Amino acid sequence: MNSLAIYAVTPKGVTLAHRIAGSLGGSVFVPMRMLGTSPVAHEVGFKNLRECVTKSFSEFSAHVFITAAGIAVRAIAPHLVSKDVDPAVVVMDQNGHHIVSLLSGHLGGANDLAKVIEQLTGGVAVITTATDTEKLPSLDLIAVKAGCAIHNLSAVKHVNGALLAGEKVLLDDPADMLGIKHSTVAEFFIPSELAPLSKDTLPSVVVSWRSAKALEPEENTLLLHPKVLCVGVGSKRGAPKEAVLELINEVFTKRNLAIESIAYLTSVDAKVDEEGIIEAAEELDVPFVTFAADALDAVDVPNPSDTPKQAVGTKSVAEAAALHCASLKHKARLIVEKEKGDGVTCAVALEI
Repeated sequence: MNSLAIYAVTPKGVTLAHRIAGSLGGSVFVPMRMLGTSPVAHEVGFKNLRECVTKSFSEFSAHVFITAAGIAVRAIAPHLVSKDVDPAVVVMDQNGHHIVSLLSGHLGGANDLAKVIEQLTGGVAVITTATDTEKLPSLDLIAVKAGCAIHNLSAVKHVNGALLAGEKVLLDDPADMLGIKHSTVAEFFIPSELAPLSKDTLPSVVVSWRSAKALEPEENTLLLHPKVLCVGVGSKRGAPKEAVLELINEVFTKRNLAIESIAYLTSVDAKVDEEGIIEAAEELDVPFVTFAADALDAVDVPNPSDTPKQAVGTKSVAEAAALHCASLKHKARLIVEKEKGDGVTCAVALEI
């Protein structure tokens, strides 16, 4: 996906669009009649703005309209889906005086983009999200910055609503993955160990690599999954993606682990071009990393074997790769020993 699309419909707006693109990068979209009027060559011409946005809306992660707000709203309205997938949209006047974060202020990054443009133009970023205007923490933004997956986005309104009402929110984050416990916003939260007996009635945030099925969060409980699980994978040559995913899903379901908490799929270097594992990683939307056989052979594992030693030069692939990957930046422990599927093995290590 491209990063930034900037739309301008007046000569002054086109000049400003190129100024922004010059600093932030991106593509500048202008009416056909204005194409080539800027000294900067990189422009895309359009005959109709709405038709242009129809084609470009899903191709860019952020959009800046140097137009009237109404023009921007009408152009994007047919393409809106939900706050977790919609791109950032900022609208501003042609003088750069008012830069309005219009859509996806938190998750899409429109608030931050408006503030960056504010610095470029000397204007004022207009932020309307309630938590920002009240200088309160926003849990969806905190989660994204901490690299956590949001399981139930609908619960954000309960947690942020409680903060806006002056209530404290229960926080169950024993490893402090969100970085809240010792931060300036800690005063807005009650650590789970200090919670009153009626804690199940409080709006709450739970950070866990356990699955939602196991935790069964209440409607007002925001469940966040940190990326802390490394899945080691071994396979026969040519094992299909379906076999890899089937085993991983089976293991995660049986052990009540959250698929959303997978940080990496990992294996030995001999599998660097193994299409089934590569495609499985793509479907899970996680990186696939491999390590040298001698590095994995040095890892202490519970189930060493002569078979992989003879085949790829290490006594363990799945367990060793999972542990080695998880221990690169943190301590690690194996939480799922090697399990076998159809021509595939996997193991899971936890970053601690």
